[in-house]
Amino acid sequence: MISKRIYTGFDLIKLIAAICIIAIHTKAPFLNIIGRLGVPFFAIVSSILFFNHYQRLTKYKERKDYLLKFCRRIFLLYITWQVIYLPIAVRQWKVIMVSLKGNSFKNMLVYLVDFFFPAVYNSKGVDLTQDANGWGPSWYLLASIIALPVLIGLLRLFKQRTLPIFIICAMVEVYIILADEFSDWTHLSPIMNHTFLRLLIYFCLGYLIVCYHELLHSWSKYSVQLLVVCFCLFLVESLIVGHFTGNYNTEEIITTVPTGFLLALVAMNYYPRLHYPVQVRNMSTFLYCFQIWPIVVMRKVFETRGWESQHLILFLVVLIISFVCFFLYEKCRQHFKWRFLKYMV
Repeated sequence: MISKRIYTGFDLIKLIAAICIIAIHTKAPFLNIIGRLGVPFFAIVSSILFFNHYQRLTKYKERKDYLLKFCRRIFLLYITWQVIYLPIAVRQWKVIMVSLKGNSFKNMLVYLVDFFFPAVYNSKGVDLTQDANGWGPSWYLLASIIALPVLIGLLRLFKQRTLPIFIICAMVEVYIILADEFSDWTHLSPIMNHTFLRLLIYFCLGYLIVCYHELLHSWSKYSVQLLVVCFCLFLVESLIVGHFTGNYNTEEIITTVPTGFLLALVAMNYYPRLHYPVQVRNMSTFLYCFQIWPIVVMRKVFETRGWESQHLILFLVVLIISFVCFFLYEKCRQHFKWRFLKYMV
């Protein structure tokens, strides 16, 4: 079991990851490639922190309550931001109803499914759900609420045996890679990309890090060197895939899992001195959730000015707006003490 401590390395790298995820959605060159490690890192870290406490609990009710607490916290985060994104969701509802040719009961059911799985694409990269709930990054929160209970269910089913669970998760990951990186050859649909299935391997890795921490710690001194090698391979593989497919920030490639795993290990043993670690932690969550509003607004501004190709400038503008809004949020939270404000992070 990992000792209880404040992992400032997690906090700092989560902030960097959140910034790089903004780069994905603004198509900022190079950083958008690195950003593809953001979700794997978030998922592994969340799993480590969850299971490090969960495994210490001995009673079934205690574990059940802790799982419910985790899911409730994520759901409150999701629903709070969903209220903020309602104007975009309403706009998307109108777009989807037009594309489905009417407001029939069947079309409403289709919309509701799309609402909770808002970022699904077919094998040709066509958006099937049209960002139904208004903010694509929400898929990660929804997937986390499902993925963790599913993993715990697998642990109970296989009586805590890690090998069969890892094999199942790895098989799902293999499909995702075949459907994403090698889609031109396999013609498989990447329909799993933004669902809980994509997170299973990363939640499983977090669980394994907690279970085999002593063993992993024995060779942690090599983790930085291994991370450098894996990161370089990740960049090379991404560039090769991008050269042949035109997509330089593919969701999952072969080196994504090992690079994300090693990044989490290095961050776990890295303790930068942060004066306000909680604020840094909150900032990463705020940036991840807030980014869509400034992207939507500034992209419209850039289109009217004829700056559609200025992706790096768009990224910097959105990033500055997001930081400013976070500090305004912190001021409001400290001054007004409204309950819903704490649910935003």
